[in-house]
Amino acid sequence: MSWGVNMRGIVLSDIGRIRRQNQDRFLVDEKRGLFVVCDGMGGHKAGEVAAQVAIDTIQARIGLLDDENPHHFLADSIREANQQIFTMARQNEDYSDMGTTITAAVVREMILYVAHIGDSSLYLIREDGPQKLTRDHTMNEKMLREGLLSEDEIKSNRYRHILTRALGVEDQVEIDLFTSNLQDEDKFILTTDGLTDLVEPWEIWDKFEEEPHIDQALSGLMKIAYERGGHDNITMIAVVLS
Repeated sequence: MSWGVNMRGIVLSDIGRIRRQNQDRFLVDEKRGLFVVCDGMGGHKAGEVAAQVAIDTIQARIGLLDDENPHHFLADSIREANQQIFTMARQNEDYSDMGTTITAAVVREMILYVAHIGDSSLYLIREDGPQKLTRDHTMNEKMLREGLLSEDEIKSNRYRHILTRALGVEDQVEIDLFTSNLQDEDKFILTTDGLTDLVEPWEIWDKFEEEPHIDQALSGLMKIAYERGGHDNITMIAVVLS
């Protein structure tokens, strides 16, 4: 039980069919209601370094979450990680192009506190369907908001993987911070784009509805992604409230 809420978090992470390293990283702390996914980017294993720094920074500060406002904790941790990654990239040529996405959530008293940078995603799963709570920080999303792309063009556009915001790329980073009210029996999933590039939101929802066990739902989603190419690392954290 975390802060008056019973919950269970299940994670599934896989290298995929093509990549040589898994540059995704994750953190699950059911006791504190903390869940984080990161999708690293950069050559020479730099992406996994950036993602690991982000996770390690949050882990090192995790005791502060007991006393801090969740958004303060997440924002301060992410800014500290950003400085560490940015400094490492400037000091080591092998890390010069590294960065990472981060999507982090804390559950407190039926409120979901979210911090988000990049194109990993958080979906709320309810009986009436899936709701994407995060917004992708990509050129595609920017062009969509500016009316330069239609919804139908997003998946095939060549700019879909170009990030407009990532952790560690600049010395300062803008973080999306927001809350969402939760209900009994809610589920939510944090996932890297290795899943969402290949699996539609309604398919995620459908798998959670049809499978009695959450680990089976995640395995089913992984199977779909593999059948459609599995071209990227795939990491999913599913959280179930009870």
